[in-house]
Amino acid sequence: MYDATMRKRVIAVIPARLGSTRFPEKMIADETGKPLVQYAWEVANDATSIDAVLVATDSTEIAKRVEAFGGKVLMTGEHPNGTSRIAEAIENYDCDLVVNMQGDEPDLDPAVIDAAVEAIGEYSMGTACCDLLENETDNENVVKVIIGDDGTAIDFVRTMPKGNAFRHLGLYVYTPSFLQQFISMTATENEISRRLEQMRAIDNGYTIAIAKVDSQPSGIDTPEQYAEFVSRVNLTL
Repeated sequence: MYDATMRKRVIAVIPARLGSTRFPEKMIADETGKPLVQYAWEVANDATSIDAVLVATDSTEIAKRVEAFGGKVLMTGEHPNGTSRIAEAIENYDCDLVVNMQGDEPDLDPAVIDAAVEAIGEYSMGTACCDLLENETDNENVVKVIIGDDGTAIDFVRTMPKGNAFRHLGLYVYTPSFLQQFISMTATENEISRRLEQMRAIDNGYTIAIAKVDSQPSGIDTPEQYAEFVSRVNLTL
């Protein structure tokens, strides 16, 4: 559990864009009566460790939808990824830690955010993981993390390694200064070949703290996954 006595100002930023190869405009998909990004915003707000939740976007349409449900928006330029978008958004923002929160994980337990914030300790970057399900071991879309005895990441891979590995959860915590440093680094061969941005930190000798949490639902990448989510939400109404 997050220790509020070790008080730091922590902000969660949800990078959001309209373009998505597999599911265009998914951030504003609203068949449940709420845009998808609102669920992530609510998850972040429910985390004990978070002081403020922001949505960073270059889309006026997303901005309108976020402001309509009471969210705060930081407008940015166009970016190749969410990390660089967040770095621009918070460059002059006063905080001690930044949480990179995915906008397409509506079922994430807020406790995962608190665990990752707590785990970062004196490191510059942290993330979270949970146990792999049997059907995820051979799925290259499910990123695996190998953890050392000290509880930090040794490696991130897409193919199942020998030995023990965990499912990586796509949530990151950074110190603001490291985030700015991270986006200035050149992409490494491992980052490019594996399509895993976090390898940039590993390959440059930085330690990534890991919080191990209970199993979590998958995020929403496709219209089919969103349809399943809508069905689940409708069953609870």
